[in-house]
Parts: sequence; C-alpha cells; structure tokens
Amino acid sequence: MLLGVVVSDLAFKSVYNKVDKSDNYWNYNKVLEQPFKHLKLEGGNITQIVFQQNKKASVRVLNYWDAYQKDVTFKAYVKNDTLHLIFPNKYKNEAEKNWMQNRVLVRLFAPELLSVDGTDTNFELQKLKQANISVNLKGLSRLEVESYIPHFDTIRIAQADSSQVMFEMAPELKGSKNMHFGYVNANLKDYTILDIGHGFAEKADLAITDSSAIILSGKSLKAMHKN
Repeated sequence: MLLGVVVSDLAFKSVYNKVDKSDNYWNYNKVLEQPFKHLKLEGGNITQIVFQQNKKASVRVLNYWDAYQKDVTFKAYVKNDTLHLIFPNKYKNEAEKNWMQNRVLVRLFAPELLSVDGTDTNFELQKLKQANISVNLKGLSRLEVESYIPHFDTIRIAQADSSQVMFEMAPELKGSKNMHFGYVNANLKDYTILDIGHGFAEKADLAITDSSAIILSGKSLKAMHKN
C-alpha cells in the first residue's frame, strides 16, 4: 500500500511539473483551439461559463469535472466564425448541482467576441476591452458584462422569456465606475430585465413590453426627455 501511495504521488508530481505555471488557467484542459468571433450558447444555467479576451482562441474545461469525460452531450465546435457550445443542464443529485453552481466549468478565450446568442445559460464576459457587442438572450438566462473600458460605441440587446443582462465596470478596477454608451438598441419582451444603470446612454432605441424592465441612470433619462 505504501509503495502504491509513493508511486501515485510521484506520478502526480510528474504531471504537475509539466504544467505551464505562467498560465493562470493551467487547471483547465483545452478541448478546442479554433478561432471564432461569435458565440451560440445552449444550456449551462446551472453552472458558470466565462469569456475573456486573449490573443489565442480556445475552449477550456475544468480538469476535474468528471462528468465531462463521461457526458458526450457536451459539445463545442466552430462553424462559420461561430463557436457553438452545447451544455446539458443536468446533474445526478443536489450535491453535484451545488458543486456545479459554485464552479466555472468552462472558460472561453478569443481576441474579440462580436455577438452572443444564448438560451438557458449563465454567462459572464470578464475584463472586456471592446466597444461594440450584440446580445440575443432567451430562456432562463443571465449575462453579465464586466468591462475594462468605460466607453461603448454600440450595444444591441434582444431579450425574451426570463433573461437578465447587466453591464458594469469590472469590480476590481479602481476609480470611477461610470460607463458611457454611444447608442443602445434594446428589444425586450416577456419577463426580462436589462441593467445599464451604471452608465449614460447618449442615444437609445427601446422596445419594451409591459412585463419587461430596463434600468437606466438618471442622466440617461434626462437626455431622453430632452430629445
């Protein structure tokens, strides 16, 4: 038994020593390394999925997510500049569900992400440094954008079902948390919420049903009233 423990320990150390420690996400396995500019997400609202900009595109899965090795229904592939990520919303028991809810199981990287189309998903864009993005969110979904730049040129948002979208400055940044949106185009229906209250919208075209809501700053409301 002692010999077995020693051999296992040496094998673990051998694998660990080969890992690139300069990579902040060395404990994630790369399952795809094709370039993409758009994202289509299906599922994943019982866990966390995160995107960060990087020179090299990749899809990474937490290396001790055992179910990934056994579950062939999880798929990631690129077609016509679009990354398709199919994530089964299932779990064995409440313990596994709680574990999944408190982990980032999938991390995505690419130089830029121009659009997000998501259904029944929980997605975060962290440390974003681009001025334009389009979002189409459906089902029981949540999207949070944490920006590293205060100025957006254009954001286009379409929401349906029970989806939530929020824009804010990344919480780890110091200084002002105020944002500026040059143009906002939002189409909200069903029981949806769009929160852009952390910023000033210079111009906005809003189509909002009675059951939907949009959070705006007082400065944005005053500008719209003047127009």
